[in-house]
Amino acid sequence: MRLDEYLYVKKHVKSRSQANDLIKRGLVKVNEKIITKASYNVDDGIDIFLLEELYVSRGAYKLKEIIEYFKINLEEKTIIDVGASTGGFTDLALKLGAKLVYAYDVGTNQLDKSLRENPKVLSFEQTNILDVELPKADFCLIDVSFTSIKPIISHVAKNNYRILGLIKPQFEVGSKYLKKGIVKDQKIVNHTINNLRNYFIELDYQVVDIIAAKTLGKEGNQEYLFYLIKNRH
Repeated sequence: MRLDEYLYVKKHVKSRSQANDLIKRGLVKVNEKIITKASYNVDDGIDIFLLEELYVSRGAYKLKEIIEYFKINLEEKTIIDVGASTGGFTDLALKLGAKLVYAYDVGTNQLDKSLRENPKVLSFEQTNILDVELPKADFCLIDVSFTSIKPIISHVAKNNYRILGLIKPQFEVGSKYLKKGIVKDQKIVNHTINNLRNYFIELDYQVVDIIAAKTLGKEGNQEYLFYLIKNRH
């Protein structure tokens, strides 16, 4: 049996795609040896060890990068998760001690069952964050696709949330700069990042930093992590 299939069948992971992601990232040991090929053949009785804590989606690993890089403490904090999807950000926030998470997404039935049933999670599906009167919270986490983050940042700027999020150049630059869904021209990417940095500053945010994410987007796009703190006057 293939290793990715084995991990799923034996319930080490929630999906084949999650298994593939872990294997490619060198996080699966078979009989004390790290295996990086999903097609690797395994038999019953093997010794499987996952080198990292599992989350409901790979999005958690992106947020984990931000948290660790900026040394952020989410313990006992109230969180808004914009673009919650399966709930990677929400899952990690809870594991890091968040008190409550408001999870918003325009989709339906995507949030993992374990999170839907968690009393610390308030899920709002089929909900455009731009139509929401936002609750009181400490942090706003943003991971959205197929739209620019500009209107979202503008909307949440009415509050004093600290913002952690992802810039996805492929959804900021326009289709004419894409080749098979990927932004190939680094000059365009840099220009986009600088424009967004200036936009954040215009909205009265301190841009703590914008850094390249280690975890690439699903199509191989380089994404960028950012941390914003609202200036107080």
